[in-house]
Amino acid sequence: MILYFALAHVGCETATDDPAVGEVPVELVPLDAPRLLRRISLDLRGKLPPIDELDRVEADPTQVPVLAVTYLADPNFEDRLVSLLAERWHTVLDVYEVNFADYRLEPEYADGFAHAVGEEPLRLIAHVVANDLPYADIVTADYTMANHILGSVWPLERASDDRGWTQAWYTDKRPPAGVLSTNGFYWRYVTNISNKNRGRVAAISRLLLCTDMLGRPVNFERSQSLDPEEAIRTEPGCVTCHSTVDPMAASMFGFWWTIQYNPYEMQTYHPERERLGPELLLTQPGYYGTPMAGLVDLGWYLSEDPRFNRCAAESYAEQLWRRPSDVSDYETIETIRADFEAQGTHPQALILDVLATPQYGAGGFTAEASDDTRAREVVERLLSPNQQRLVFEELAGLDFSEFDYVGLENDVLGYRVLAGGVDGYSVTSPQAIPGLTWELVNKRIAQASAQLIVERDLAHADATILSVGLEARPGEVAFDDQLAALHWRFFAVRTDDAWVAEMGALWTSVLAIEGPTSAWEAVLEACFRDPLFVAY
Repeated sequence: MILYFALAHVGCETATDDPAVGEVPVELVPLDAPRLLRRISLDLRGKLPPIDELDRVEADPTQVPVLAVTYLADPNFEDRLVSLLAERWHTVLDVYEVNFADYRLEPEYADGFAHAVGEEPLRLIAHVVANDLPYADIVTADYTMANHILGSVWPLERASDDRGWTQAWYTDKRPPAGVLSTNGFYWRYVTNISNKNRGRVAAISRLLLCTDMLGRPVNFERSQSLDPEEAIRTEPGCVTCHSTVDPMAASMFGFWWTIQYNPYEMQTYHPERERLGPELLLTQPGYYGTPMAGLVDLGWYLSEDPRFNRCAAESYAEQLWRRPSDVSDYETIETIRADFEAQGTHPQALILDVLATPQYGAGGFTAEASDDTRAREVVERLLSPNQQRLVFEELAGLDFSEFDYVGLENDVLGYRVLAGGVDGYSVTSPQAIPGLTWELVNKRIAQASAQLIVERDLAHADATILSVGLEARPGEVAFDDQLAALHWRFFAVRTDDAWVAEMGALWTSVLAIEGPTSAWEAVLEACFRDPLFVAY
């Protein structure tokens, strides 16, 4: 892994001469080792690194890549991948054309059903990545992933009867094409009699080849004499795209629904309808001029397309850099792609390479940084709703849910978009800077989590965050040491006397009004709303 070992340079004040990273380090100041570890941990696990890991990398920054590898084996890694992928694939919706009631499921499954549908293709990708399988499996695998909800309503045989996600196989004779054979993909990217699967081709091209067909400039003469179908076949400006799109669209008619909003129609692959593609589109299935037998070949052709591996490198870089790539990133992404292929297209090597880039590890700008670099690079990222949920579940045991709706993962009875997230339909990119609704959600989560931690920890032997007693007071060693430990644990930054004094003053002012319990709640809430906490 060419870039992987660049992580050993974290915390250095001078730019590395590693040719893999080009000239970018001249303009970017890297995070120190503890803050970088915090960023990696939050991205890969949705957790803050424990104090012993922060101590370890503070003493030896070369331990950052060692710990990063262990994070790839964390049980939370697949869940974090699903959340990251959902920001790009947009398959996780709150409402589909068919909902839980159409299957006569109880209302308690409303949110779970919708998430299961949208997560199905993402869980397949996450399974491939978490198990470090060849990346082409995402479009060639003969299995999908399903939980107990999908297993109870769709034609699936699951590998296990567990309620969680496990491998599963469709029993309706659909071809093996990885995510391209999942109901979840086609339920999100629906089509109709005029579109004829073309929108689905555009989605596949955008997601798997990083080629935006809908963004191509098209020049054609306006003609009143041609109807749309005739124009597609004869107008040069139309033929330019449709000669590529229509043959691919013709391979997807096993997912052609003659009756929409019907659960049994939409959940089943219809092999007898495959012949409708050539009839309705007047072309045979093909991939950029090469004939195909149908969907059974599409995944393989995609995986062999040179753009497929490069798109993997580009898309994971964009997800972890928290910004779109541009021409200035070309050499970096090409280096990642080349190493990805040299490593046998195993995706964990790709992720580690992205983590090693200066774009990922940047924490500030040098005086030489151009305006373009300052506008492009994201040196501080907001915690996503998913990250906030996972962080506060671990720290406080917070269950921010209502009526079986996970509060930070939906918008029906939740706050996903208000907290800066993506709903997959109306909001398709995460919030980059704080806003009013984001602040309100963060405030309530901070208050609830602070209260839960104080109730659990203060003056209890099994404390995990607060180990000080109710009798401790500012200025005492135990009290000040507790504040220093909180600062290190929550922010991955060593505290100073000024912050300890400031928090001591806050604690004292609340003590005079409501007592020591509320005083500690105030301190914890202030920590959880601090920019050093909510940004990473």
